[in-house]
Amino acid sequence: MIRKIVERGSAKLALLFILTMALISYFAPLIANNKPLFCIYKGNVHFSAFRDLFPFNRFLKPDEITLKLQANPYFLENSRKNGEIKNCLMPLSPYSPLETNIDDISSPPDLKNKHFFGCDDNGRDLFSRVVYGSKNSLLVGFVAVFIAGFLGMFIGGIGGYFGGVVDRLIVSRLIEVMLSFPSFFLIITIAAVMEPKYLNIWTLMVIIGLTSWTGIARYTRGEFIKLKQSDFVSASKTMGASAFFVILRHLIPNAIAPIIVTLTFGVGGAILAESGLSFLGIGVQPPEPSWGNVLSLIQKSWGAWWIGVFPGIMIFLSVLSYNLLGDSLRDALDPKELRR
Repeated sequence: MIRKIVERGSAKLALLFILTMALISYFAPLIANNKPLFCIYKGNVHFSAFRDLFPFNRFLKPDEITLKLQANPYFLENSRKNGEIKNCLMPLSPYSPLETNIDDISSPPDLKNKHFFGCDDNGRDLFSRVVYGSKNSLLVGFVAVFIAGFLGMFIGGIGGYFGGVVDRLIVSRLIEVMLSFPSFFLIITIAAVMEPKYLNIWTLMVIIGLTSWTGIARYTRGEFIKLKQSDFVSASKTMGASAFFVILRHLIPNAIAPIIVTLTFGVGGAILAESGLSFLGIGVQPPEPSWGNVLSLIQKSWGAWWIGVFPGIMIFLSVLSYNLLGDSLRDALDPKELRR
């Protein structure tokens, strides 16, 4: 099946992009950081940037160089001149996503100074913010889809398996009520009425997940209605199997294929929803970076084209990649294609 998924050139490129973004989001502290990967300070070896990488950031305390940089952003530069620091190896982009510099305000892309994507109107390096923003955007996409998938399979599975009054009066009516509200506007309404102090990346995941389960529920309900009439389900019931066993052992494994396709499309939709909310100012809150709130700064500086182009490209490529991968999954899992 994996071979069939990657038969298309577009699917290969999509999968490569998704894997690359996953690696970039994980290794972000080693790609863009104002802390050195390796340096010798006063005869001691320091790996300061690695202390920001999970799981090291959970149990390693900030080292001396990190503490010095918090007090003085120019500590490394001054220490190099004084000869206190030797053999210093910096990340690809030697800037933190929260680091501001008055001299770099709205500066265009500059390879010499390693501002690969330029800077925003606060003097923050755009490449660094896009790299760290990938972590937030992808995290929202996957966690929100996990929540939506769990709810959708649970609610749709109950309606499809038990049917009757449970399906007609509870499950189907609940799905219809949720579908009567445009999901994006429902997300905006919920986020807008929340206290700002509770509006963070984790609440955003929950909001998107709780409002995006209806499609998965409909797929699950339809598959369960079809599968519960099968001979193997009837045989299992005859042998005294409980409803929980039948659902877990027979129905979910046989219904999972179209659900996986729906979940794949859902990741792209969740990333787009998060970007839209952050662009409107009710998603991930600055200075925490996400592609949406980085892109929103173009409204203040229309002449700084780089502020809109680079995060916009990342959003476009991410959503496109998940949609292409979803198309390939759908073709690979299609029973007609499998028979052919």
